[in-house]
Amino acid sequence: MVVRSTRTGPTTYKGADLTATEEQISWKVHRAKEMPVRTVLVGIFIIAFLVFTLLAFGFLLFGVAVVVLFGATHTYFLPVRYTLSSQGVTVDKGIFSYTYEWSRFRRFFLTSGGVVLSPFPKQNFLDNFRGVHLLLPAEATPILDYLKNRFARADDVS
Repeated sequence: MVVRSTRTGPTTYKGADLTATEEQISWKVHRAKEMPVRTVLVGIFIIAFLVFTLLAFGFLLFGVAVVVLFGATHTYFLPVRYTLSSQGVTVDKGIFSYTYEWSRFRRFFLTSGGVVLSPFPKQNFLDNFRGVHLLLPAEATPILDYLKNRFARADDVS
């Protein structure tokens, strides 16, 4: 469902933390909130693993395990905000923020959980390693339309 204001301003999509204007589109993805059963199971497993590590290996390796697990799972447990604007793509992971210029990308393609912005003009086995993966909300149509429009203009210029 789309909620539009009577004045000219951003369009907000109900049920998804997504805002769109003519110049930019931004959205937030929080996988832990989207999948609560999986989050509880993963949380139980992580806590059990950390307790085992503390009891079996001591406090030093427990600390290392906490840091490694946080680094590996922070994009799942913390919200990630994406912004597509005329300057480029911004990925804000809360503790890290990256901005990529549009000139870096040549095309995009869909994956099971999102979209990959690729630096290669044609399909390449390095797409998943050199590209930038953006997680998509349930209502991804405005984002895909923005990307189609963005890359169609880039093709016309080249």
